[in-house]
Amino acid sequence: MKKIKKKKSDIQTLPVYCIGWTHGEPPPPGYLAAWFDQYYGGPLHIRFLSVNGHHHFEAVHTTWKVQVQLAPVVQVVEQWQERLQWDHRHLAQLVVPSTSPANRQDEILHVARIARGLTLLLEGTTYDVATGVYWNPSDWKDRDLAVFAIEDHVRVEQQEQIEHMRMWLHTRGLTKFGLDEVESFQSIGLSGREREAMLYEVASRLLERGRNPKVGEQIPFGGEGRQVEVVRHRTDPIYGIPLAFREVLVT
Repeated sequence: MKKIKKKKSDIQTLPVYCIGWTHGEPPPPGYLAAWFDQYYGGPLHIRFLSVNGHHHFEAVHTTWKVQVQLAPVVQVVEQWQERLQWDHRHLAQLVVPSTSPANRQDEILHVARIARGLTLLLEGTTYDVATGVYWNPSDWKDRDLAVFAIEDHVRVEQQEQIEHMRMWLHTRGLTKFGLDEVESFQSIGLSGREREAMLYEVASRLLERGRNPKVGEQIPFGGEGRQVEVVRHRTDPIYGIPLAFREVLVT
């Protein structure tokens, strides 16, 4: 019997960051390398992926790699312009090659640093595809990315579900690391601060493990024997692409 090949998930083929800018040609990759070496000690090596110009290259530091495309085809540029509703004429895409979960955290920190550098050099706007967050040059200056901090790469959102009389809290950004997002529910009217802190801690533990938890698995958080249990796995297209969620329940 012939096996049917499964299509790759949309989230796997999406760039980690899109950077839009309006004026002028992008600087040569050597400018990015010089900036990176100044701020992060380097060395940043540039490996060109096209024989036609310098718009498609790989930025490599130690074993960490990010592919930079400064001139995608017109159709791709127009699709992102429509989706993001911005007026930038030019677009850069930053993609992290598929790596093992053990290296993913370092790779994401590396691509964030490259995104910061390009945003400053292009005087543009960065869009974090997984979290839905926009970064202007002044925003990146406040985040030096000297070390990995989960709040720079993952965020927790809260949404009221009036029809169910509950608050939906969930992460956005774990997909960058090849993981499902984590979600939890609580009654409307309660403060979501404690539940939000729990989701950040659970997300951090999942990043350390580098794998998705199974339904029924328990994850410690907060000390004193506190745990959450993974009670459900589902897919939701709420953000325009199918996202997988693991629901956790405080036990």
